[in-house]
Amino acid sequence: MLIKTEALVLKKIPYGENSAVVHLFCHSHGILPFIFSGVQGKKGKSALLRPGTFLEIVFNHSEKQNLLRAKEIKAVEPFMNDNFLSGNMALICTELVRNTLPDSMPDEDLFLSVKKDFCRLYRNIGSDLWFLHRFMLNLCESAGHGLSASGQHAYIHTSLPGANTDENNGLLLQKLIQKEDPAADRQTRRKIAEELISYMRETVFPRKDVRTFKVMLDVLDG
Repeated sequence: MLIKTEALVLKKIPYGENSAVVHLFCHSHGILPFIFSGVQGKKGKSALLRPGTFLEIVFNHSEKQNLLRAKEIKAVEPFMNDNFLSGNMALICTELVRNTLPDSMPDEDLFLSVKKDFCRLYRNIGSDLWFLHRFMLNLCESAGHGLSASGQHAYIHTSLPGANTDENNGLLLQKLIQKEDPAADRQTRRKIAEELISYMRETVFPRKDVRTFKVMLDVLDG
């Protein structure tokens, strides 16, 4: 069956001398593994297959094939830019998405939410200090584990046992959930990120070792 869909490149693994296994988050089918040949070098097909790139892909879908082959690929918006910080954030976000969904499970809402966030990341001229926090919140919501703000107590209720988010940080989280831009120093932003990471470890990624969380904190410290 011939499929045409948009997809986000999540991971590329070298395979042999001139090939790679590439995991794509497809709008139509969720996460699927593909094999591509001729991917050496920094231009052409190799550049298209960088994690964080959005593609339009045409392929024959068969559940009998362990690795699929694309008939056509081309880049579509949002286009990855050459900003070093944006590139690092994109790698972090693709790793989080890869750990959110089981393979071959389509999730249109999640795909559209991720694409919207990447559009904001790639088009933003300045630095968005809260981008990773918002991405985690949106990912939680799309995965069915959204946080909710409590108007009575002005802090965030989570299902995390023993959660100790203090009132001030809770107010900032509440603003983030309400799509506002809170003012906070770097130490506070890290603290809130740590709270969100703890929540995601317990609810979104139970029993998974998501190594990118450490990289995320390093980026926030930088």
